[in-house]
Amino acid sequence: MRVGVEICVNSTTVTAVQQHVAVAYRGGADTVELCSHMELDGLTPPGKHISAARMAFGSRPGLMVMIRPRSGDFCYSPAELRRMAWQMETAVTAGANGVVFGLLNGSSLAGKEMRQLTGWAHGLGLIATCHRAFDAVADQADALEQLIEMGVDRVLTGGTPWGSALPAVAGAAQLAKLIRQADNRVEIVIGGGLNPDNVPALLAQLPLTTGRLTVHSYSGVLDREGVSEEKVSRLVRTTQKVAAQER
Repeated sequence: MRVGVEICVNSTTVTAVQQHVAVAYRGGADTVELCSHMELDGLTPPGKHISAARMAFGSRPGLMVMIRPRSGDFCYSPAELRRMAWQMETAVTAGANGVVFGLLNGSSLAGKEMRQLTGWAHGLGLIATCHRAFDAVADQADALEQLIEMGVDRVLTGGTPWGSALPAVAGAAQLAKLIRQADNRVEIVIGGGLNPDNVPALLAQLPLTTGRLTVHSYSGVLDREGVSEEKVSRLVRTTQKVAAQER
């Protein structure tokens, strides 16, 4: 099977977004996740930044946009939920193909609200991804079944507890369990300190023929200028090489 590559781009200015998304495009990324304020673990970017990313990513159908109205926890008020719905509308108008969000009720998924947002996303023609709020739930096996049942398309996880700062490589055993459980019913997107050098060791521990899988990288493809085309390209080549060996 082919393992996809997603590059997370920090949305700071229109010029920077255009430059870094174009680099990800040339490097061969399948998808880009656009977030603002990565120092806060990612917030919703402005509409003009989404439009700039759309232009830079061309017709490739992989522009994902973070929908997170504030930093902190993932428990949102009704007013914040309405704001997230409005942000989704802004994203699709600006050219997004998908949105990335996650809502919790304590240490469990906020099922009603997640279902609402997923329905709104699909109603707008958007791919729905649950972000790493998933890694803050107490029972991931149950949460994964809930997400699949409500129709979420992708789940982003590091296989490690949210806030632990552990890399995805340390969560390989849990990731393998989730991939087997998903069994091609939902795409698993793996993020957490991944780079061209450590991805092979992680993928070697995962059941690559079981379902849809994407690796997600942010800091691992950065250099002094921002997103590095050489690192993105090497990540893509390395990932494809490992996946090809598992066929």
